[in-house]
Amino acid sequence: MESIKFKEYKNTKAKCIGIGLLLFSIFIMTQELSGIILTVIGLLVLGVHTEIEVFKNFENKLNIILFNMKLFSIQTELIYPEYISLFGQSFSSDNEFSTVSALGSTASFDFYVIRFFGKNNKNDIVFKSKNKEVVLIKGKQLANLLNVELLNKLED
Repeated sequence: MESIKFKEYKNTKAKCIGIGLLLFSIFIMTQELSGIILTVIGLLVLGVHTEIEVFKNFENKLNIILFNMKLFSIQTELIYPEYISLFGQSFSSDNEFSTVSALGSTASFDFYVIRFFGKNNKNDIVFKSKNKEVVLIKGKQLANLLNVELLNKLED
């Protein structure tokens, strides 16, 4: 069965937290259980990611991956596209943790995205990447797989 996989972008904050937990666990290895627990948590934060797998018959799956090994898949609902759009988009997030504010600062991230547009202009982001070429290639493959129109705003 034909399908295309779209790996989720791993947030830089998550990578830093995972590495920090691994480094901290090295320092407390004298207390065996807590060091092992922190090591496992750090490896999970670094190694677990998700990917959306879009099939030709549109029975799509959300795969949970641990270091390139699929743990399990669940059915996921996506809007069946009337057309697929490729374009650049900026995302922002607040730099806050729980009730502690980081003085109202925000972080902004620029990505290239593949988005499904369905009826009544409803849409789903299927994939985002900082690599324009990957988005172009996967967007064209996806449009061919689903036999829908591709609206490419990246080449304008």
